Amino acid sequence: MLLGAGTDTVTDDYTLDQKFAEFRRLCLDFVEVPLRSVDASARAEGYRELAAAHGLTIASAVVAEFVRLPDVPEIKRAEALRKVVDTALTAVDLGCDLVLIPVRVKAEEPQRAVIYAKGYAELLAATDTHGTVIAAEFVGGALPAEAADLVRSLDNPRARLFFDVGNCLYAGADPVADLRELLPLVAQVHLKGGPDTPLAAMPLRELHDVLRSGGFTGRSALEIESPKGRQSLRDAVSVLQMYGLWTPTRGGNTEHAA
Repeated sequence: MLLGAGTDTVTDDYTLDQKFAEFRRLCLDFVEVPLRSVDASARAEGYRELAAAHGLTIASAVVAEFVRLPDVPEIKRAEALRKVVDTALTAVDLGCDLVLIPVRVKAEEPQRAVIYAKGYAELLAATDTHGTVIAAEFVGGALPAEAADLVRSLDNPRARLFFDVGNCLYAGADPVADLRELLPLVAQVHLKGGPDTPLAAMPLRELHDVLRSGGFTGRSALEIESPKGRQSLRDAVSVLQMYGLWTPTRGGNTEHAA
């Protein structure tokens, strides 16, 4: 299984160049980047240059603005969605084959799912010729099953689920049971801890068994809440290696730098 990390897994007292150097040092397989409509093109160009300089692949991008669509006044929603679509296309141009869109679906507010579905459909249409996967991640206490229902409603093979094991705990869900049930929909997995559970205390062995027995061929990416410098990422990589969730294709080094 390929393993990547987001740029926020190392604190911002390190430059982006230093972060990419750390990703390379750890032999991570890819980088996941955030993109915002306000400066997507400029950021993408910077990411492109850093990836080339450090020999890294940028495979997935997070377009966080999507989550707010149901909360945008209807008169402004079309413009907000246009910005989301443009940002997703910037990610595609950067080389991403997957775009993550966070969703906060709520059973008691069915209109949110309706609005998300309309925006989701437009994203799929805009990226159709590129074959880009648009993966919904449940956030803000939303249940994995509710996000999965949204994905299924699109009836499109490129509409997939981005399964965040830590977010399961925020929603009171069981990451192992839900991953097992929803695995056919899952394109990528976010590996992180929960509100009171560090990554090392997560059911990593059981999660690994689900991925392996289910024949999962997608990727995983690390997320770290409140990281400490760059050591938190090194520790997380070490934990995943210990549980057999990832083996670097080349050396890698999780020790403190001299």
